[in-house]
Amino acid sequence: MGRVELNQAVINRLGSWGPVDDDIRNRARRVQAMARGRGPIDTGDYVSSIDTERLEPHGWRVIARDRKSAWIEFGTRPHIIRPRTAGVLWWPGAAHPVAMVRHPGTRPTENLAEALELAARGTTHT
Repeated sequence: MGRVELNQAVINRLGSWGPVDDDIRNRARRVQAMARGRGPIDTGDYVSSIDTERLEPHGWRVIARDRKSAWIEFGTRPHIIRPRTAGVLWWPGAAHPVAMVRHPGTRPTENLAEALELAARGTTHT
């Protein structure tokens, strides 16, 4: 999946026309809806944080504001999880408390990029 980068300086020079801006806003909202529908749901924080945002003076973008968004979108490398406050980690179902966990990392979802690509192709479902 490729990255999409917009040249905002060129967009700004084009000017704005109401019907075009309305169309761009509607397209951004379709991408938002698709990203929310495709996003991974654990607590729901990530998908509910996906929103559209006005770029002044012209344009719209789809953004995920949850603090975990970058980890979900781009994945993580293997890493060690250590306790912040108590001396050990524990969770329901754990056999016993542990001093650290070797997390294997997570695969990237590329949810926003895939939603943009599907919306650009006119796909209405996944």
